[in-house]
Amino acid sequence: MNPIAWVQALQGPGLIAVICGLMFIEETGVPLPFAPGDLVLAIGGIAVAGGRVNPVMLVAAVAVSITVGALVGREAAALLGWERLMRIAAPLRARGALERAAGLLQRGGWRAVFTARLIPGLRVTTTQVAGVSRMPVRTFLTGLLPANAVYIAGYVGLGAAFGRPILALIQLAERQLLIALLVLLALVVVFLLTRTPIRRALASLQAAGWTGPLRFSLDSVSVILVLSSLGLNFAGRAIAVTFGLPLFLDSIGTVLAGVVGGPWLGGSVGFISNLVSSNTVDPIAAPYALVSFAVGFAAGLARYLNWQKRASGWAALWLVTFAIASVVSTPLNFLISNGNSGVGLGDSIYAGLSSAHIPRILAAFVGEAAVDLPDKLLTVVVALLIAQGLPRPRAAPASADLDLGEAFTFVVRSERWVRRLLAAALCLLFAWLVVPLLLLIGYVAEIARRVRVGDRQLPPWNHRWRKIKDGFKILVVILIWLIPSVLLSIPAAIVSGLQQQPTPAVDSNLSDLAGIVAAAGSVWILLVLVLEAAIVSQYLDRGFFGALNVGAVFRRVRVNLALSIVVGALVIVLSTIGLIGLVALLVGVLVTFPYASFIGGYLVGQYARLTDRPQDASRSDRERRQRERDAALEG
Repeated sequence: MNPIAWVQALQGPGLIAVICGLMFIEETGVPLPFAPGDLVLAIGGIAVAGGRVNPVMLVAAVAVSITVGALVGREAAALLGWERLMRIAAPLRARGALERAAGLLQRGGWRAVFTARLIPGLRVTTTQVAGVSRMPVRTFLTGLLPANAVYIAGYVGLGAAFGRPILALIQLAERQLLIALLVLLALVVVFLLTRTPIRRALASLQAAGWTGPLRFSLDSVSVILVLSSLGLNFAGRAIAVTFGLPLFLDSIGTVLAGVVGGPWLGGSVGFISNLVSSNTVDPIAAPYALVSFAVGFAAGLARYLNWQKRASGWAALWLVTFAIASVVSTPLNFLISNGNSGVGLGDSIYAGLSSAHIPRILAAFVGEAAVDLPDKLLTVVVALLIAQGLPRPRAAPASADLDLGEAFTFVVRSERWVRRLLAAALCLLFAWLVVPLLLLIGYVAEIARRVRVGDRQLPPWNHRWRKIKDGFKILVVILIWLIPSVLLSIPAAIVSGLQQQPTPAVDSNLSDLAGIVAAAGSVWILLVLVLEAAIVSQYLDRGFFGALNVGAVFRRVRVNLALSIVVGALVIVLSTIGLIGLVALLVGVLVTFPYASFIGGYLVGQYARLTDRPQDASRSDRERRQRERDAALEG
């Protein structure tokens, strides 16, 4: 039998007695989840509106019951005592929080009691804290009585004014509050359980040479490793989509690249893999690039901890990647597909739990976790088995050091940076005139040129004609590199036009082939974006025709393939951030896009310096000295 329905069926003195009894029990500290006080008082208000109970008798009796129950609850808490409570709280690491709450209550006096008693979820807790902290009864009553008056008037008045619909609202609010408290409790428990292991892991990472997420050294890796990692991710996802498997299978190469090449290479391979999939077999994969990056980064950290060398490490990496994928994917599922994961098993679990009135966020998480748990187990096992079978390098790989913290802050450390940033914003604002856009591109190229020779400041907006010419040449170079993509998209455009005819006469096999060719064109665009740093570096070194020298560009890429992949991925991310800011016109034009462009220019300059050949480096030194002489003359 539903207790709330039973209470609603009562009337007269019987209803008053039941309401007073329930309120008294709750106030003493005994939880009543089936009949919370807020809901019970609202039922009393509905009875008042229906003429089934005397309002004066109800309010007076409830006021006495709540007051007496609160006093009994306070005395019971006082009998428990502060010392006993602290002994219970110490193992739970809640001693500090309770001491602060008691201190606030004591310092605030009756005003603190009045305020806390009106906050949902803290009404009874306030009574208990007042008892164990030995707050004087007079002070407690001074805050309790007016709070009771407001509380009773509020909920009885809501019930009398709005009737039964308010019960549904109160029940919903109680349920949401309970869910929020349970989630908060779960987070606290997870934090307490993982705080010490996380501290130990960070200490182990630092001892193993990890310098933090923004300063890192990238060892050169083989082309075969990177291409194999990308191929494993693409092939795995294609197999899962084609055969409708209850798995993702899109992270094997990501984990492999992370374990072999480190956090940033693993994250970048995962990020690029999702972009490839979104242009081919999985149209919604691009937003989940964040998940793949996090999984790859975690796998790279596991390399520092040598998890790949012991069974417990394999299990730990499985659980870490599973937790990351489940937690990060769940909100993305809501943003993209109303909570669905895109895999039949997970979606059916989500639908079943939602129909059982389980909170949607919890149902979506369980649905996502049901797929990620076996998927990440298979991913980690296969990736680590491949890693175990890879041959050891004969010589220590060449490495390149990159400091992202410096890249992200060099703008604000430059002289007159606000003026120079605003000048870039104006160029972007009038980009439709073409010439300001070329000027902005040339200015970013000048940042890269100066960073390449060791400068760490934003350049002045002088020599504008030279910057416009640089911008024009770089834009033409990128467009030339994109010509294969345009050519590859032509067959699909022709087939699409023929299919729109009244009597389409295009064979399905031909249509599929045209789609595959167009997908290859999309992948070529992505490749050009990844190679953009190498292309611009060649322009800085050898000019217009040097940037079109395919062999030279790929030679530069192979100097340190890991560096090329990471910088390429970062340039794509920075462009995306700028475009996201551009959606909000003023913010994008005035801040996001110019700032992201400056950081991109800095990274390209660093990349050019790190991938220059020795003779190119000597030429860079001569350019630096010439620029110093030019700056002295301008000064």
